[in-house]
Amino acid sequence: MTDFLRPGDTVRARGGVRSGKRGVVVATAAGRTKVRFKGSSGSSWVRSGNLSSTGSTLPWILPVKAALVLFLVVPAVRFVVVYLWTHGGLDGFATALGTQMGQAAVAWGHLITTDPVGALLHLGFLGVVSRLMHW
Repeated sequence: MTDFLRPGDTVRARGGVRSGKRGVVVATAAGRTKVRFKGSSGSSWVRSGNLSSTGSTLPWILPVKAALVLFLVVPAVRFVVVYLWTHGGLDGFATALGTQMGQAAVAWGHLITTDPVGALLHLGFLGVVSRLMHW
């Protein structure tokens, strides 16, 4: 459980001088976690094994991740289903997938040249999606 601590998570110390104290994760590196404990000035490094999570500070993140996974998976599943429906099998699937990827690259080039603001907004959205998936 402690391997998944992220900055902003609330934790409780188990063992050591600060046993039982609550704190907030500031940073993580190489099996150690920098925690700002309540009632203390500054933060200190603690072995991650000596910490336990007291719950997620962001309860909305799981539904958002599920929606993002659906957002990314549904088009791929749709492509496979439509291909199987129209061709009756997987013969030529790799070629069709490569062609589709090439057409998507050409569409991106067209979008960048005709609507650079829209392309930047789309890239910003993809950046937010990437950041949320790694939260």
